[in-house]
Amino acid sequence: MYFKDETELGELVRAFETCEIHPAEFKHYQHLAVALWYLKHHPYEAASEKMRSGIQRLAAAYGKTGYHETITVFWLKVVHGFLLKADSRATIFELASEVASEYGHKNLIAEYYSEELLASVKAKNEWVEPDLKTLEFKCVCD
Repeated sequence: MYFKDETELGELVRAFETCEIHPAEFKHYQHLAVALWYLKHHPYEAASEKMRSGIQRLAAAYGKTGYHETITVFWLKVVHGFLLKADSRATIFELASEVASEYGHKNLIAEYYSEELLASVKAKNEWVEPDLKTLEFKCVCD
């Protein structure tokens, strides 16, 4: 289990929102867990905005740049799709551990996007559909 209880997961979300976690220490599985938390507590659009603005705020707090819209939205869609098929009886921290286990590797995105497209200015600034494989995640996000 990546998370032992809801309190631990809530603490991660709080640290993200208050920029207490350094971007270098904010691991991919933790990004997924925060996205899951937002998607469980808010409608998709609100969760998406909280995730976007939170990543940008965290980066700015530590003098970092490089926010990437397509990568952020891709992972939000992955987590949303995961939630749509997840066991509704599972606790939020169990779901966070499960999504981290299932999608904790960053290389999934390479199945959907070429390096060239992800490196493009357009993909960094706005959502761009995948060029290698169609998203199969059942997501009612748009």
